[in-house]
Amino acid sequence: MPPRLPDRYQFEVRLGRDGDVEEWLATDTALDRPVLIRIVGPETTEQRRTEFLEAVRGASGVTHTHLASIFAADLLPDGAYSISEWSGGLTLQHRRRAGETMPVEEFLPNAAGLADALAALHERGVLHGAIGEGSIFFSMAHPAKLAGFGRHAAGASARKDVRDLSDALVTAITGAPGHDVAPSQMVDGLSPRVDRVIRRAQSGDLDAAGLAELLRAAPSSSVQPPESERSWSWRRILPAAGLLGVAIILFIIGRSIDTGSQDPLLFPVAPVATTVETSITTSTTSPTITQSIVSITGVRVFDPEGDGAEHDRELSNLNDEDVTTTWSTERYNNPLPLIKSGVGFALEVSGTPNEVELLGSANGMSYRLLWVPTFSSNIDDWDQVASGSIRGNRGTIQLPERTNGHWLFWLTDIPADPEGGYVGSVGEVRFRP
Repeated sequence: MPPRLPDRYQFEVRLGRDGDVEEWLATDTALDRPVLIRIVGPETTEQRRTEFLEAVRGASGVTHTHLASIFAADLLPDGAYSISEWSGGLTLQHRRRAGETMPVEEFLPNAAGLADALAALHERGVLHGAIGEGSIFFSMAHPAKLAGFGRHAAGASARKDVRDLSDALVTAITGAPGHDVAPSQMVDGLSPRVDRVIRRAQSGDLDAAGLAELLRAAPSSSVQPPESERSWSWRRILPAAGLLGVAIILFIIGRSIDTGSQDPLLFPVAPVATTVETSITTSTTSPTITQSIVSITGVRVFDPEGDGAEHDRELSNLNDEDVTTTWSTERYNNPLPLIKSGVGFALEVSGTPNEVELLGSANGMSYRLLWVPTFSSNIDDWDQVASGSIRGNRGTIQLPERTNGHWLFWLTDIPADPEGGYVGSVGEVRFRP
């Protein structure tokens, strides 16, 4: 029998236990939405219930795209409970047991997002204490969420949180816990740079913010090293040596020949060299100049879950070369995640940018950055390339190679405004080649 909770919560299905925490899928009838109810019951001690509530209430003060939101928590006559976001019910542990791993193309943005969410907790002095596969929810086409707050934690510390998250990420991408084989050697398309980042986090060299930053900067696919860094073999050296020998012989023959001779076999030596050199110079210079140009050719509001308008008159401020002029969201009375999944703006870009910088931004916004070749009003058509939070008033995002198309800044959480309500804002967006 489930315990007695406020009447607005209607118990639906008992999901099982997460350690000493019982979990239920329920309906919040007041808002007509599914929620996850976590309960520590009468078999627990008073100290354990206090520990549970402290952990849950600490996490409830932090909002982030990659954190499961907590809506309520309180004591019961013989226990304690929390009401949190329903994230689909499938954890990384469930997926691994079903033989699934996190897709490579979704790993880096979700891994960086989870690390950034952990950094947000640590900034507020909140420790998770028990991160594992079972505390990370991941539903396809939705951001991974760090949850499981209130788990029994032993020896909690910020360093342990980072190490535990790193271990969970390795298991998520490889399907196998342990560190004997580097993830990039087990997963096609994963850069070896990710191996180095994970090892540093596991050894305690990185905090959560550093882990997030390096994961965001890691290439999205494995890249061949430059020729100078590759190991040499006789199969590479012999053809090169042969070509060098031929070149030397031709050079000697050319020096011994009178370049004024009109022998048709020797005629091309002097004049053609000049012509070819001019042609090469012309053909290689022009494309380089063209490819270095990146420009914003259009911008529009993206608000499919609202009225389609969001201070449209301010859109030109996003690329007017003036950081002091801003585009802002409407003022919301409640946190954005409680109202809709997000709001933002889409920019049409010409060229191939390598990074984008947001200037004059509201501190504490969470975002997803998505791309699509042809504009679509359906967010499911967009490819996610990055996610995270903006700390301070600026943020720089390294971009995978995408030429032309549309870039969507999808704000999934916005900060509280001193004047009341919740408002997000951006002063300037600058794409760089």
